[in-house]
Order: sequence, then C-alpha cells, then structure tokens
Amino acid sequence: MKKPFFSVGPFAEIEDRLDHFGSSMYLQKLYNETINELVETQKAYKIAKEENDADDVVKSLKTQIDFLESVVTLANNNMTSYMTDKIYYD
Repeated sequence: MKKPFFSVGPFAEIEDRLDHFGSSMYLQKLYNETINELVETQKAYKIAKEENDADDVVKSLKTQIDFLESVVTLANNNMTSYMTDKIYYD
C-alpha cells in the first residue's frame, strides 16, 4: 500500500475511506465474476451430462464447480467475518 499524502486532518480520513471504497469495489467485481463463472460452469456441466459427453469432460467440469463453490464459500465466510468480527472456518 502506498504512503498517504495526508497523514492528519479531514483529508487523511477521506483518503482512507476512498482507498477502502476502491478496494471494496474491486473485490465485489472479482466476486461477481466468480459467481458468473460458477453459473456458466454449472450450465456447461448440465449440458455435458445430458449429452453424455466424455467422462473426463464431465469430471473436469465437476471439479471446476467444486473449486468455484469453495472460492465462493471462502469469500462469503471472509465477508461475514469482516462484518461481524467473528471468525468462520470450515
């Protein structure tokens, strides 16, 4: 993290709040992208199962779904922990 330009006064607080806001927006974007990728992978998995695709394709999609679900669970736990000051572990 960079050294703040203002270290005291009202502008220092605003600079901290802007930094926090920017980080929150970026994390929300990453979270949304992960959710979208999970939904698309679930659709591809459903289609692959219905069309009786090769077992390695179905297995690969299932592994990807499990991974993305774990990422979403971890992100949810981190957000809940941040908002409530409780620590959640699986």
